[in-house]
Amino acid sequence: MADLVYRAGEPFANVLRIVGRGPTLGRPLEVEEAEAAMAAILDGRLDELQLGAFLLTLRTRGEAAAEIAGFLRAARARLPDLSALAVDLDWPSYADAHKQLPWFLLAARLVALSGARVLIHGVAGEGPAGTRAALAALGVPQAGTVGEAARALDRTGLAYLPLEGLSARLAELLALKPRLGVRTVINSLVRALDPAGARARIVGVFHPPYLRLHAEAEQILGRGPCAVFKGGGGEAQRNPEKPCRVLHVEAGEVREELWPALLGEDRHPWRQEPLEVGRLPDLWEGRLEAPGPIAAVTGTAAIALHLLGRAGSMAAAQSLAEALWRERPRLARAA
Repeated sequence: MADLVYRAGEPFANVLRIVGRGPTLGRPLEVEEAEAAMAAILDGRLDELQLGAFLLTLRTRGEAAAEIAGFLRAARARLPDLSALAVDLDWPSYADAHKQLPWFLLAARLVALSGARVLIHGVAGEGPAGTRAALAALGVPQAGTVGEAARALDRTGLAYLPLEGLSARLAELLALKPRLGVRTVINSLVRALDPAGARARIVGVFHPPYLRLHAEAEQILGRGPCAVFKGGGGEAQRNPEKPCRVLHVEAGEVREELWPALLGEDRHPWRQEPLEVGRLPDLWEGRLEAPGPIAAVTGTAAIALHLLGRAGSMAAAQSLAEALWRERPRLARAA
């Protein structure tokens, strides 16, 4: 087989030849090829037939870390400059439907109370229990501009940016799911987007194979520390009833951490709960006592605090998260 190479400016049919010639002749794109392909997609230089063929081919074949790395290079080159936000922790939220409440938002709030600057970004999703509805219940507004995000970070250490405000094109590509019938590589791309170039990233995935995919993409990109784990609905939300396998990527190395379960399944049911976003502020303000959600909040925050170097061990990070939870009224008043 001739060694096909795709370069910027060439017909997109050449990309489809590389990825679509079957298990024997086809191959994944290399980083530079993937960057050129995503640049063509984001710049609108291909038709809908080619776009659908590309996305579904990658979905069927499976994604490659080099492709994710290349796609990220192209996507980040087309984002507004958010470096002035000086974000410590990037927190993507891209579940399109929540089967549980997004308790991880309280974990992000705890991390912000520790002095870190936390940026959440994502999509609206479906149903009454999505991230945006929960943020509204918590009194956290969406930032419509970089300036609004900066002011929120300065004031509370926490800000939320909608994807459509960062990249209307990426938002359009994610919205293709009802037409294509399945999620696509764009779901992986936006989770790793890190629009502000944060010091560290926390990423939740739905399917275990995506753990290694994201970790290897981080290795290729050589970015700062990242924690990837299987979370509820694909969000960075820890299930407190089960051990949590975390891939910690830093300095080009992948370290596997196994965080212990925090609750027994027989004592604190975790799966069934009313999807009422008012339960989040109730838990935060102490009007609701729910051991499962509290453990999910502190357990998720512990992963983030450990990632940021606020604690030297998993046990110390969990203790710090629990102390922050106990002290949250005082810390919030001081902030």
